[in-house]
Amino acid sequence: MAAHRPVVEPGPRYVKGHCGGDGFLLLLDPGNQVALSEGAVRGLCHPRTGLGGDGLLRLTAAGPGKGPARTRGEWFVDCRDADASHSMVCGPGAGFAARYLTVAGLAGPGALWIGTRLGDQRVTVDAKGRTTVEMPTPRVLGTAGVTADGESFPGTLVSLGALHLVCVMDHPVSYLDFTKEPQPDTAAFPKAVGVLVPAADMVFVNVLPRGSLRVRAYRPGAGEIRPGGAAACAAAAAFQHAAGRRETTVVENVMGALTVALDASSATLLTGPAGVAAEGVLDARWLAAL
Repeated sequence: MAAHRPVVEPGPRYVKGHCGGDGFLLLLDPGNQVALSEGAVRGLCHPRTGLGGDGLLRLTAAGPGKGPARTRGEWFVDCRDADASHSMVCGPGAGFAARYLTVAGLAGPGALWIGTRLGDQRVTVDAKGRTTVEMPTPRVLGTAGVTADGESFPGTLVSLGALHLVCVMDHPVSYLDFTKEPQPDTAAFPKAVGVLVPAADMVFVNVLPRGSLRVRAYRPGAGEIRPGGAAACAAAAAFQHAAGRRETTVVENVMGALTVALDASSATLLTGPAGVAAEGVLDARWLAAL
């Protein structure tokens, strides 16, 4: 039998997993030496030609001269969305980084600080892996409608940095046909959003008998997307705004139920399962060619 030959030139180590309803690819870069082009980020996150992920994270050691920014914690995570833009919501990414650190024995369960480009994120990981992260405070900007599957639905515009148009509907969201792209009424968008025709993820919501939410999400130009932490927070904010009260809302998610705690006097908290699914080594030649 011929001797096995390595098929890759060893490059950065990676870890795959999820947190807060989002899937991540985490590159381990303790020395802050891995430079990623926009093409590399998009290629790595692509579900067919890459490894797939809702976002790419690069984890570095923090401290004087070690990381790209100052942080009160020992670790810094650079959060990028799958389109290579810098993420406007770093909570779930910081949460997955913290979950990896606990699994790897580099941190114990409990609260820890993870640095991000948006500032330090406080993350709590319990002994079973459930992770609580701070999310941007949702802002309700007004109302706008959307036409989907031949019907018109009223909606609520919610901003968490990124814009979401949330439509609470009576018939099951699973019945919606997204063959034809839903059309939001952008003319009704309030001027406060700051751009002429902003892109908004459309979030369709059912309120279940016990008050939990079932959600589907659609992103213009990309199609149906898996609703993650930001969509869950936007849905909870619109639901609670309509009910006239702040509370904790449970949102169904394929990776496990998420809870969203909204409080006008404190941070928005997203709690849900987080886990590591795989780890490995990237091919340095493939990465350099992206």
